[in-house]
Amino acid sequence: MYTRLPSTYELIDALQTAPADNVPENRLARVLWAGFILALVPTLVAGGGLAWWHQVLGRTPPEWLPQVLHVLLAVSGVFYAGAWLVRLLARRDALRHPLRWLARRVDAQSEAENALLLRLARIPALQLRARQRRLALQARLWEGAARTIALVLAIGPAAAVLVDGVANGVIVAPGRVQGLVAVYGAVLVAGAAMALFAQLQCCAPLRRLAHVLGEAAEIHDALRRSRPS
Repeated sequence: MYTRLPSTYELIDALQTAPADNVPENRLARVLWAGFILALVPTLVAGGGLAWWHQVLGRTPPEWLPQVLHVLLAVSGVFYAGAWLVRLLARRDALRHPLRWLARRVDAQSEAENALLLRLARIPALQLRARQRRLALQARLWEGAARTIALVLAIGPAAAVLVDGVANGVIVAPGRVQGLVAVYGAVLVAGAAMALFAQLQCCAPLRRLAHVLGEAAEIHDALRRSRPS
């Protein structure tokens, strides 16, 4: 049982589900995910180089640059799809009996949350609510940042093409369509990956912990009111 409110990371770590519910991370899935990250970096570099040739230098890029970008996009997509496919295959029970898997997961999470509630019994409600408000604020900031990044990456290339086309009198030159599509695909993949990472790895744990802290504060207040004065 806590005698003082611990760090946020310690609380999030305490909310991890029971070991029996956790499926060991497949080594192949980790390798594929690492390959996706490693392939995404040169993909962004190649897309930026292609955009530099088109928008800044105003020249036709080398013939090999769009081809390299297309290959890198394909490799990134294969790694990404492969990583998720391996993870889904490792959780075949969830695909066969989704309701049973969901019920087990909810029960395991409830057990972890109940255990944390018991450990927070001695923490004053004011401290719990203060930490809850800070966590909710951080979750909103992360969600806003994810939406902003996704929006900028989605609209940015189209806005750049529109501005360049208005300045030059041609929206899209006939020979530049392929390169523009490749650059747009690269930034969309990057934006989607960043938004998904912020939502799953940052916002969801913060909101879950904030909910548990709110419950602990409510229980603390209810117990204090029930005591005879």
